[in-house]
Amino acid sequence: MTTELQVDSEVTLSPPSTFLSPCSKFRILVLGNPEATKQELFSKVFGVELEKRLVSDTFDPKHNIESELDLQGQNDRLAVHASPNFLNGDQRNYNRVLEFLSRRSASADYTEHVHMIWYCVSTSEEDRCISDLEKHFFTQDITSVHVPVVLVYTKYDEFVSRVMLEWMKGAGSTERGVSKVAVGHILKDISSKKFEEDIGRHWNMILPFSIPRVCVSSGDEDDDIRSFQQLANSTLASLKGEADVKLAFATAQRSSPVISTQFCAEAATDYYEVDTGHARKIHGVDMRDILPNFFAKAAQIFNLRDPSSVLTDPLLLNRVLDSTFGTHQKPLLAESLRRSGTESGSILLSLSPHERAVLLTQALAGIVLFLHMLADSQWPHAETLPTSAPLSPGYTFSTPTTPHFPSHSGSINTDLSQRQISRELEDLRLGTGKSILLDTIESSSIFTECQLKQDISELILKAVTLAEKSEITGAGENNYRFAYHQHHDAMFLEGGYGGDEDGVGKGAAMGDSLSAADMIRDMSMTFVNDNNELREGTAGEGKVKLACGLTILPLN
Repeated sequence: MTTELQVDSEVTLSPPSTFLSPCSKFRILVLGNPEATKQELFSKVFGVELEKRLVSDTFDPKHNIESELDLQGQNDRLAVHASPNFLNGDQRNYNRVLEFLSRRSASADYTEHVHMIWYCVSTSEEDRCISDLEKHFFTQDITSVHVPVVLVYTKYDEFVSRVMLEWMKGAGSTERGVSKVAVGHILKDISSKKFEEDIGRHWNMILPFSIPRVCVSSGDEDDDIRSFQQLANSTLASLKGEADVKLAFATAQRSSPVISTQFCAEAATDYYEVDTGHARKIHGVDMRDILPNFFAKAAQIFNLRDPSSVLTDPLLLNRVLDSTFGTHQKPLLAESLRRSGTESGSILLSLSPHERAVLLTQALAGIVLFLHMLADSQWPHAETLPTSAPLSPGYTFSTPTTPHFPSHSGSINTDLSQRQISRELEDLRLGTGKSILLDTIESSSIFTECQLKQDISELILKAVTLAEKSEITGAGENNYRFAYHQHHDAMFLEGGYGGDEDGVGKGAAMGDSLSAADMIRDMSMTFVNDNNELREGTAGEGKVKLACGLTILPLN
C-alpha cells in the first residue's frame, strides 16, 4: 500500500513492506500425538481451520519434521512443524527432534529458527507415566535447545467430565442444590485436587518452574475459548527479550485482539519524540505520511482474514477517521491528510506542538480501535444472546449474561467484506466509545509530563480499553461483541500474563443458564491454569478468587 516515505533529509519512516522483515513468520514446533493434539490448537489460537485428519497425520512418526503443516494459505505469519512427543520412548524420534532444533538454531535467518515448543500431554490418557526420554528432555536437553517451551495439557474438558461423572454417581447424585461453599469445596477437593494427583504433580517434579503449564479444552464454551487465550498469553510471556519474535507471534495469533492492540500501541511510539518531559509528534514528518504508514503496519499486526484485500482500499483510512472524530474536528483531519503542516496558508500552522501531538494520538488510537472491532467481529458469535433461564437449585447469585459461541466448524464465513467494514464503521461512528477515546487522550497529562515513549503506548492502550468498556456498558442484545473480548482479555490487560496481584487470572463470567457441572468445569479450568500454587505441587489453603469474581473461603 505504502512505499518508503522520504520526508526530508533528517527523517525517513520505515516502509510497511519491511515492517515484519526481521522475523516474518512465527515458527512453532508442536510435540504431541494424534489423540493428544487436536486441530483446535491451531484454529483457536491462530485462526486456521484444518481437517482433523490433516493435523493428525503430521504427528505420525513417518512424517517429515522439516515439512511445515499445510495451512492452506490461511495464515501467512505462521509456520508449524509437528512430531510425536517422547511418551513412547522412541530414541530415533527423540534424536530427530533435537537435530531439527539444533539445525534450525544455526540458521542465519532468524525466521528459520524455531521460536516456541508446545509439548502436548493428553489428560484423557489414564495412568499416563512420564517416560525416561521426557524426563531427560525436560531436565537436561531443554537448556541446550535454547527454545522456550510451554507444557500444554489437552482435553481438559474430558478430564473434568470424568471427575464430574464420578461425583454424580457418588455423593453428588443425592444433591438437589449446590451452595457456593460446596462449589468451592468440589472445585478444590475434586477437580483440581484430582488433576494434581493424577497428572500435575508428576510433571511438577521434573519441570523447571519457569516452564508454563496450561490446560486447554476442546469445546466452544466460554472457559474452553478462554483456555486457548491463556495459552496465547503464556506463549507470548515465554518469548523473553526477543522483540522481533514477540511481534511475529502477535501477528500470527488471532485469539486475543488485546495482544494485537498492545503491539499496535507500541508501534505508534515511532512517530513521537520525547524531550524535556514533553511528548511531541516526530519532527519533519507530516500526519498525511504518518497515518497511512501506521494504518498499514497496524493492519499487519492484526493479521485479519482478508482474502479480498478490503483493508487496502485507499479510501478506508479517511472513512475510519471520519467515523472516529466529531464534526468540529473533521476539517482539521481532512487538512492534515491533504496538506503539509508547514505549507503556507494551512490551518495546521495555527496548532501548537501540544495540540498536534494530541490530534495525532487520537487518530492513531482511532485506527487501533477500528481494527480491534474488526478482529473482534471475526469470532463466530451467535446472532442472539442466550435466553434467560432459572439458576440451578442452590445458586442464588446473579451474573452478567454472556453470549454463546457456536462451534468453530468452518461453516461461518469470518473473512472480511466491504459490508462488514461498513457495519463496523457505522458502529464506531454511532457508539459511545469514540467519545471516551478522544476525551481520554485530550485530558491526558503525558504530553507535558512524559518521561518515556512507553507512556504514549500506555495512553493509547488505555484509551482503546476505556472505549471498549463504554461500549459494554451500553451494549444491547444486538451489540455485545465488545463484552466477549473485554471479558476474556481482562486477565491480559489487568493482570499481565500471569494474573492479577493475587496470582489469579481474570476474565470469566458465568451465564444464568449454566448448570452446576458447567460452572464447576469453568471454575476448575481457571483454578488449574491460574493458581501458581499448583505449579509448586501444593494445594493452596487460603481463599480462592474465582474467575466469576466469587471468593471462596476455606472450609475449616
